[in-house]
Amino acid sequence: MHTTFAVIALPLWLIVSQWTLLLALGLLVIVMYRQVGFLQNLKNINSEQEGLPVGEKAPMFNHTPVKEGASVSADFRSQGKWTLLQFLDPGCVSCQNTLRTLEQMAPQLGQVIHVLIVTSAEPAVIAAVDAFRASSLDISRVSSDVSTRLYRTRITPFGYLIDPEGTVRAKDIASDGGSIQRMLHKVDRSAVKVELTSSRK
Repeated sequence: MHTTFAVIALPLWLIVSQWTLLLALGLLVIVMYRQVGFLQNLKNINSEQEGLPVGEKAPMFNHTPVKEGASVSADFRSQGKWTLLQFLDPGCVSCQNTLRTLEQMAPQLGQVIHVLIVTSAEPAVIAAVDAFRASSLDISRVSSDVSTRLYRTRITPFGYLIDPEGTVRAKDIASDGGSIQRMLHKVDRSAVKVELTSSRK
């Protein structure tokens, strides 16, 4: 008794596309693990060593709102309220999660805290990421030296809480709702005057 097997010939384009997709997924997993590992590493070292020291004046810088396009100056003393300054990168998965969390917290934050998202990414990169393209928050483009030179920040997502006098009052890795709340609660809540909760949809 002989058993024969049918030979199935797959089109070359299908084979190539499957391997391409597999490689792309593998690269995405590697990037995500590296980002999570780097964030965990920095948390273990102590995030207080990152960026400007608490108590230092927050440097002013020019930024260009993505939706408006006209360059403006970030003079925190002219805001008349607290500012939550967030350095985010559209290509960073944690940054996308941070932005979505801030969207949920925005109704509570908006009355007393101005949330300013800054990134050095190109407009095309920003527009290609759903979380950034559809955001209702203020997202602005800045030159790369704002984060690296002025704020001495090497990693995203990273946030600063700046008081109405333009002084850095708190800072932390802002990778989720809990870390954002911890940063805000480092400051006397009677000054911030808001109880923060992150709603879950």
